[in-house]
Amino acid sequence: MYDHRLAVTSDFDIIATFPQDARELFFMYPKGKYPIDPQALEEVATVGLNPTVVTHNNQVVGYANLYDVGQYECWLGNVIVSPAYRGKGAGRYLIETMQVFAKEELRVQRFRLVCHNINTAALLFYTKFGFTPIGSVIMQDTEGREIVGIKMEMDLEHIYKKEA
Repeated sequence: MYDHRLAVTSDFDIIATFPQDARELFFMYPKGKYPIDPQALEEVATVGLNPTVVTHNNQVVGYANLYDVGQYECWLGNVIVSPAYRGKGAGRYLIETMQVFAKEELRVQRFRLVCHNINTAALLFYTKFGFTPIGSVIMQDTEGREIVGIKMEMDLEHIYKKEA
């Protein structure tokens, strides 16, 4: 049903349409300004690693990348799924794809992310996925209010590439 590949320049025009408001963009890219410029997203992707799109019938429906790759861990960032594909397995496919890359290509043991305390849907998603809290950081939202960035982690020991 879904497939994936590395993002190309033209994909960022599509990805930039996924955040439906400033709050959603903040969840995806806290430093971004809404509406996000596709070129700004592409520039962020060049700082990270493995900028990946999920496709359905050759249409881009999700995006994520990795950053701060260490000897034992890496961080998942800029996660976003097209509003039309939320709740339809695209997010799960995206996270699983990034996990397999982290384990098999980067050889890391731990897969980490930061999720904002005000993003309840994502916290539920990541918790059901097997991520557990490991710490927190105080941040400011787009309106200058303090929020908590919840650092989450999962062990990649039991993650394996799915056979086609």
